[in-house]
Amino acid sequence: MTKLKGTTALNRRTQRKAETDTAPKKTEKITTVGTRRNVTTGTSPVPMRLPEDDKAELAQWLEELSEATGKKITGAKLFRGLIHMRGKLNQKALIQAINEAC
Repeated sequence: MTKLKGTTALNRRTQRKAETDTAPKKTEKITTVGTRRNVTTGTSPVPMRLPEDDKAELAQWLEELSEATGKKITGAKLFRGLIHMRGKLNQKALIQAINEAC
């Protein structure tokens, strides 16, 4: 009998196993659950002490923003928006407004 040439099933399985052990598979997970961008659980809340007049002004501003957008705008969303606009704000005017308010 002549010697068979080629790979056997056992050799193919060991080669595949060696390939999968050395190179991890990069699979993309498909989920139907939307991921949330701003996960704030686990972080401590930021306290804000405001006088009653300033609280009323803030509530009025939030109400105006909510009416303009058609969505509920909270104080946290307002501050995140202000942080996002940091580069576009006039720093001198902001400092002057802070000094006048205090």
